[in-house]
Amino acid sequence: MHNRMKTKHSWSPALLGGGGYITGLIQHPGQPGILYARCDVAGVFRSSDGGESWETLNGGLTQAYHHQVQSFAVSPHDPEIMFRCSGEVRGRTFYGSVHKSADGGQSWREVCGSMGFYGNGPTRMYGEVIAVDPYDPGTVAAGGYTGGLWISRDSGETWNQAALPAERFGCVAFHPAQPGVLYAGTISDEGLNMDYADVAEGGVLGLLQDQPRGKRGRLYASLDHGESWQLLHEGPSFAELSFDSVSPQRLLAACIWDGIRVSCDGGQTWEAAGEGLLQGGQRYGTIVQDPHDHKSLYTAPDLRPHMKGMPPIPLYVSKDSGVHWRLVHCHKDEDLSGFPAYMDGFGEGSRAAAAGWAISQITVDRFVKGRLYLCNWYGVSISEDGGRSWRAGQFRGLETTCMEAVTAGKQQPGKFCVTMADHSPKVTEDGGRTFRSLPGLPGYSGSTAAVMSKADSRHYLYGLTGHGGKACIACSKDGGATAAEVLALEPGLFVQALREDGGQPGTFYAFVDGPVSAGAGVYRSRNGGSTWEQTAFRPPAGIRTLPHQKNWIEAELLSVVVYQVKNACGTNQLLDTDPQRPGHLLLGEWTEGLWRSQDGGDSWDPLGDGLPFQQHGLASVLNVVAYSPNHSGTLYAGFITEGLWRSENDGLSWHKLYPSGPTEVFNVSALSVGTWEQGRDLLVLASEPLICTGTESRVVCSRDGGASWEEWDQAALGAVRWKGIAVDCEGKQALAVTCGNGAFHTIIGQEL
Repeated sequence: MHNRMKTKHSWSPALLGGGGYITGLIQHPGQPGILYARCDVAGVFRSSDGGESWETLNGGLTQAYHHQVQSFAVSPHDPEIMFRCSGEVRGRTFYGSVHKSADGGQSWREVCGSMGFYGNGPTRMYGEVIAVDPYDPGTVAAGGYTGGLWISRDSGETWNQAALPAERFGCVAFHPAQPGVLYAGTISDEGLNMDYADVAEGGVLGLLQDQPRGKRGRLYASLDHGESWQLLHEGPSFAELSFDSVSPQRLLAACIWDGIRVSCDGGQTWEAAGEGLLQGGQRYGTIVQDPHDHKSLYTAPDLRPHMKGMPPIPLYVSKDSGVHWRLVHCHKDEDLSGFPAYMDGFGEGSRAAAAGWAISQITVDRFVKGRLYLCNWYGVSISEDGGRSWRAGQFRGLETTCMEAVTAGKQQPGKFCVTMADHSPKVTEDGGRTFRSLPGLPGYSGSTAAVMSKADSRHYLYGLTGHGGKACIACSKDGGATAAEVLALEPGLFVQALREDGGQPGTFYAFVDGPVSAGAGVYRSRNGGSTWEQTAFRPPAGIRTLPHQKNWIEAELLSVVVYQVKNACGTNQLLDTDPQRPGHLLLGEWTEGLWRSQDGGDSWDPLGDGLPFQQHGLASVLNVVAYSPNHSGTLYAGFITEGLWRSENDGLSWHKLYPSGPTEVFNVSALSVGTWEQGRDLLVLASEPLICTGTESRVVCSRDGGASWEEWDQAALGAVRWKGIAVDCEGKQALAVTCGNGAFHTIIGQEL
C-alpha cells in the first residue's frame, strides 16, 4: 500500500463560478437580502446581497447526483433548517436523496433515499416538490420523480410513504392559510420538456430512461397533514400552485401546455385564466402572487432559442387576480444592465432576446415592493421596477456552466486557459483571480480543447462547438483581440484535444473525435495552425466512431445529463506530446487502445498491452494520457475505475501506480503532471464521482513521482465533478475546473 495522508489543503474559488440552469429561487423568510437558488448541475447557491453575487452550499455531499437538485425548501419556523432533493437516472435506474441541513446550508446529511429525483431532467424547471408545513415545524412532505410521496413527522429525520401512486410529482405545497391542507400535483408524459433531445429512437421516455406514467396529470389533496388523500382533478399537468391570500378556496396553477388555470373551489374544478397571454404551443411553469398586492400575479411562458415571434422577456402581469394579463414591457438592450458580454451573440444579436430564454421562475420580493427576480439558463436577474428593467450583476458566482478542460501556459506562471460549454475560452494570468474571454465566432456557442503556444504567449488555438453538431478550430495570434476559423469540421466532429509539438514550436496536433467517415482522427499543422492535414492515424477496423462506444461513454458514463451526448464529458486529455523529443505523440482511445508516433503522426505503433481496457466492466475506460516532463520515456495513462498507470519504457510495459489497494476504485477524470523539487514528477489526480462506479469526489497529489500520496480534503466543496486540473509552469499553482461547480485555484504545498 502507498503511504497516504489526508491534508487540509486550501482550495479557493476562482472568479469563474459554478452554475447551470437555475431552476428555482427561495427567499429567506426573515432576512431580506438572503436568497437561495437551486441548480440542475451545481447544487444550491446562496446570495447575501439580494442576488448580486452567489456562493455554493454543497458541503458534506458525496455522490454524483447530489448536486443535481430538483427541489429546495427552507423551514419557515427555523431558517437554519433546510432540505434539498437531488437525483439522476443512469442504467435505467433512478437515484435520489433528501438532504437536511441544520446550519443554514453549510453542511448536509442524507435523511431519505426512498424517492428518485431528476435534478437535470425534463421537470426540473417547475415547482418545488418538498415543503415544510407552515403550521407544524415537524411535518415535511416530498414527492419524487419516482417512488411516490413521503411524509416526515419529525422535521425530516424519518420518513413514511403516503398512500398515493408513484407518479411524477411536479409540485407539493401546504396551503398557507388552511392548517393541515396539503396539495400534490403530478405531470403527465405529455408535460415533459425535451426541446433539444433527438427522440427519433425510442421516443422521449426511452431517451430519458423513464417509463410511461400516463397521459393525464393529477391534483391530489390531503386535509389531515398527508394522512389521507383524495383525487381532486385530473387532466392537465400541475407545475406550480399559487394561493389567493384573500380567498382561501381560490387557487391558480401553471399547467404547462394547458396554460394558467384557476379554481374557485379548492382545486376540484378548473377553468382557463389566460386572457391576454400568448396562445398556442406555449409552456407555462411558473405563477406567483405579489405579496404587496393580492390582485397582482406574474407568469412567463418558457421561451426557447428556436421560438420565433415572442417578446424578448415574456413576463406577463395580471392586476385583477388572473382574469386579464398583459406584457410587462417589450424589452430592449438598454433596459438591461450587468449582463455578460457573451450574451450579445445570442438571440439574433440581442442581449434582451437571450435574457428571457427558459425562464424557470418569477419570484416577488416579500420585503421590497416592486422588486422581482427572474431565474433562467444564465442565472438570476433582478428588477426594481416591477419587471420593466433588469440587472444581472454579471451573474457573479453562478455565471458559468459545465467546464470541459484547463491548460497551463508554458512560460508564464499563473497563466491558464479554460474551456466550457456555452462559452468561448477564458484566460487567467493570475492563477484564477481574474479572467478574460477569447473571441467566439458567429454560429458557435461553446469551447472544447485549447492550447497556448510555448513560443508565442499571444498565440492560441481552441476548439469551438455550435448547434447542429458543427465544430471548428479557431486561432488567435494577437493575444485574443481577434480570432479566425482555421479548420471547419464536418457535422458531428468535435475537437477532443490540442497540443503543440514539444520540440518544434509552431507545429500543432488536434485529436478530432466523431464519425470516422467524416474525418475523425489526428490532424497536424506545420504553420502555427493556419492550415491542417490529417495524419496517418486510423483506428482499428470496425470502429466507426471515436469514441468507439460513443453513446455509453458520452451519454451514460461521463456526461452530466444522461441523454445529452457531449455534455461536459471532459476533453483535452487523450493526446499529448513529448516535451523532450520532437515529433513524439501519445494518443488514447477510450476502450480500444493507446498509440505512439515518433515521426509527427506519419506512423503509429500500438502500446496498450497490459492496460485494463474494460477489464472489470464497461466503466474501465481510458480517460487521460500524459508524458513525464522530467523523465524521457515515462508515460502515464489514467482510467475511469482503474486509476493511474505508468510505463518507464515508452509504453512497452505498464504497472498500476495509484491506488495500490486491490479493490479500491479511483476515476482519473483529471490529471496534471508537473515538476517538483529535484526534477521529480509532481502528480495531481482528481476523481469525479460517478454513479456507475459508486465513487466519491477526491483529489490526491504525489510530489515524488507516485512513491507517496497525500489526499486533499475537499469536504466543504461537496461532490464536485472534476473535469480538468493543470499545474502552472513553475509547479507551484494549480487550477482545477469542474462540471457545474466552477473553477478552484490553490498553491501547491499550501496547507491550513
